[in-house]
Amino acid sequence: MPDFSESFHLDKMRSGNPLVYILREQFENFTSSPQKVETCEAIARCFYQLEQYNDAAGWYETAGRLILSEPSPPPQLKALIALQHYERALECYTRNDDEEKFTECSSMVRDLKRACAFA
Repeated sequence: MPDFSESFHLDKMRSGNPLVYILREQFENFTSSPQKVETCEAIARCFYQLEQYNDAAGWYETAGRLILSEPSPPPQLKALIALQHYERALECYTRNDDEEKFTECSSMVRDLKRACAFA
């Protein structure tokens, strides 16, 4: 996947968040879960840089859900990888002061940490 960071910076300065729309289109077109996860991460980073933390958190959670839905890796490995995304989402909810989403995400982080501990 191409590096969008420089393009994002230019687009952000010009008009806000057009790169997000391009990435969303890519997300819809991809069929492979790893490609979708990478795109989710890129979208989340864009929203984070725009300080739209709830949107960023939602995309980090989407990446985590995609990882957890993969059929092949062992459950502990999926939990470990997904945990990173849910922790990023949790940090975004903290920045946005969204208590309800923070609580839901905290619960998921605890569950994933528990699953990782059994590895």
